[in-house]
Amino acid sequence: MPYRLSVSILSAANPAPDVPPASVRPRAGRVLGALGLALMVLSVALFAGGMSAGRSRLVPFLGNGGPFLDWNGELSWETVAIVSRTAAICAGLGVAGVLCALRRGWTGVSPRQLVLVGVGVAAVLTVLPPAGSSDILNYAVYGRISDLGFDPYSMTPEQLHHSGDPVGLLRPGSWADQPTVYGPVATAVQTVAARLGGSSMGWIVFWLKVFNAVAFLATAFLLDRLVGSRREARVRVAVLWTANPLALFWMVGSGHADVLAALLLVGAVYVLWSGLRQSWPSVLVGLGAGVLASGAISVKVTYALPVIGLGLACIRRPVVLISGAGGAVVAAGGAYLSMGRTALSSLSDRMAHDNDLFLPIPSAVVTRPLLYSVTMAAATATAAVLIWWRLRDRASSVSRDVLDIRPVVACAIACVVLSPVQYPWYDAAFLPMLALLAASRFDEALIARGAVLSFVLLPGIGTSQWQLDTVGLAAPFFIAVLVALCLLPRWRSGLNASVVRGTGLSHGSKVEWWPHRDRG
Repeated sequence: MPYRLSVSILSAANPAPDVPPASVRPRAGRVLGALGLALMVLSVALFAGGMSAGRSRLVPFLGNGGPFLDWNGELSWETVAIVSRTAAICAGLGVAGVLCALRRGWTGVSPRQLVLVGVGVAAVLTVLPPAGSSDILNYAVYGRISDLGFDPYSMTPEQLHHSGDPVGLLRPGSWADQPTVYGPVATAVQTVAARLGGSSMGWIVFWLKVFNAVAFLATAFLLDRLVGSRREARVRVAVLWTANPLALFWMVGSGHADVLAALLLVGAVYVLWSGLRQSWPSVLVGLGAGVLASGAISVKVTYALPVIGLGLACIRRPVVLISGAGGAVVAAGGAYLSMGRTALSSLSDRMAHDNDLFLPIPSAVVTRPLLYSVTMAAATATAAVLIWWRLRDRASSVSRDVLDIRPVVACAIACVVLSPVQYPWYDAAFLPMLALLAASRFDEALIARGAVLSFVLLPGIGTSQWQLDTVGLAAPFFIAVLVALCLLPRWRSGLNASVVRGTGLSHGSKVEWWPHRDRG
């Protein structure tokens, strides 16, 4: 596990024997880095191979139209299961390996190279059929309903299916009787895609994937700007987001709308950081960030908690906080009100629907909406506080003097890990934020969680009850791991005066090394 290097020089006159910094392990770092990169490349190749084979238990049926490239391999369930699950495990091990190498001082890969690889993979995944989930087909149906002039918050995909519409005829069986629960921003994007794609499911899905790829790469660009020129920080951002095989697969390859919310949340962070650093008027900075943050909520309402974390990050800047909160409330409220009361009723109905619950919540709680809401809010808030407390001395690539993003990270992790519904693409809420921090004890656990959930739920088309039950076991396990990581005591590694000789530090002074290491 990571550990934090911190030294207190008690006496220069009586130094301890020379002990090299624990981070200086060049050979181990090179091996882990090379192996991690190789596994990441293998993961991408396996995902792309399974997707390019065409319709299978990994790739849903899109009809005959659309521009997607595939060779109609007709792979068996066993084959696509092996391919996709191996890809998920390779992705998790590869990312974890590179993160461990970075902790050991390895920076043997150029951030520019990782960014270019991320751009190239995103482009390839855009022109391959969607995979791992049929959610993007639901997005297309909702966009088609809206483009035809109907209300996607009251009309169901099944109703469009019965009308004989060519897009509605291809609606997935899941969510067939559920109006959309996505916010106005997501609905607007889906409507534009439907307008561009016309009556072809394949073309609508293609435009949705194009929008997702642009959002993914725009997020990568903002993250790279936020961390500045430091090589280690830029590599960390690229590994956790830009070139992360699971992030690329679920956000671009599978086409989940979460990437739109992630972009808007990162955009809000960028506006705050840039505006405060350049001393823009506080009111304008707050308003700009608030409007962007409201956009994230207007994609998925579950992003409300990370947005609250963003408000906590501004707690020492009351003008920014008040103007940002006002802008967010007005923008989000106006967006939802513009869609009518059906938008709110559809959302509330879905949140009360308990068929997808993956956490072992007692039925006595689930069947009482008020008690259920209070219980989940309290549990999530407690987890956020614990994570924030444990991150209290984490270094950040974004200067704390300008903006402390730790509460955003804590709230984002808590809202995903404590969510009653858990899917690997939900990780888009915290991965970009986590990438802005230095190494922490949470890194490997969160990467492992995403890889395990992906392994269990893939190939993804026609998910069995066994898979859902397994997620129901994995989700509370990782909650327990998270709590343990929060509560375990910190292990400190001491350095003696010879390590920092020549730095000019006086007796009793402290030096911190980036990235901070924390072995818990």
